[in-house]
Amino acid sequence: MNLNDDWDDKGSSKPVDPFKRIPGITGPILRTIAIIFAILIIFSVAFGSIFVSVGAGEVGVKFSQFGGVQADELGEGLHIVPPWVSVTKYSVQSQVYTMSSQAAEGERVGDDRINALTSEGLTLGLDISIRHRLISTDASNVHQKLGTAYAEKIIRPTVKSVIREVVSRHTAMEIYGQQRQVVAAEMQTELEDRLKNDGFIVEEVLLRNVQLPERVATAIEEKLQADQEAQRMIFVKQKEELEAERKVIEADGVANATIIRARGEAAALMMINEEIKKNPDLIRYKYIQMLEGQEIQTMIVPSSEGIILDVSNKKVQD
Repeated sequence: MNLNDDWDDKGSSKPVDPFKRIPGITGPILRTIAIIFAILIIFSVAFGSIFVSVGAGEVGVKFSQFGGVQADELGEGLHIVPPWVSVTKYSVQSQVYTMSSQAAEGERVGDDRINALTSEGLTLGLDISIRHRLISTDASNVHQKLGTAYAEKIIRPTVKSVIREVVSRHTAMEIYGQQRQVVAAEMQTELEDRLKNDGFIVEEVLLRNVQLPERVATAIEEKLQADQEAQRMIFVKQKEELEAERKVIEADGVANATIIRARGEAAALMMINEEIKKNPDLIRYKYIQMLEGQEIQTMIVPSSEGIILDVSNKKVQD
């Protein structure tokens, strides 16, 4: 048999199978690959694309028509999945759920604030924002139990329950005043404990606004002003006490300096007296020094001294 005849289809009226032209085992392999691709294309057209792209900050949950939700989630990037498997994408980025009294601010239209009772029985209106995110490895479990509307099914009711429990343990003054951040931290801790088993991480609780009954708000404002005034008076008193203490210290310093100076002068006088005892003429010399520069023409001294001094240097007589 001439191989050239197999490859030469000139003059032949029958169609030639191209795979018959590939010698050896290569033909069956390529034929199989072509059949597989043809089947995949048919399934893609019938059931959807086999290529799935998972974006940044997302995770894909697979659902098989033959086995239900699959536990192995798809990470970011391009994936090939069988045509009978559908993929639902979930965000694993931080998200904020807000309940507010402002009509267009929260997740629901209208007044959606949380009303809660304090330990003394007062009703407070709280505007709350919860920053949370889905744990990527728990996405398939969330998809199976809650679905894509998990925020309304688990986040919202859990937040309302925890907020009311925490508020019931505190007074209105604590929640409205300086301990607001402490109360918010307590809310976050309890929400973390409640939601972590459901596949969520609570990153922050923002206690954005506290609305009190009008009479209570007025009373608290007056108390806060009174506390501020009391703090101011304490500051003024402390300042005055410090100023008085400073003056006492200053007076003590002046007194000590005077005493030291007096002691120095006394010691100097004692030294001078000792020297005068040793040399009596020293006092006469000091006296003459004191008179220098004075407008005195004649000075008379006791006769026992035996001299008359003319300070004008005109004449000295014995």
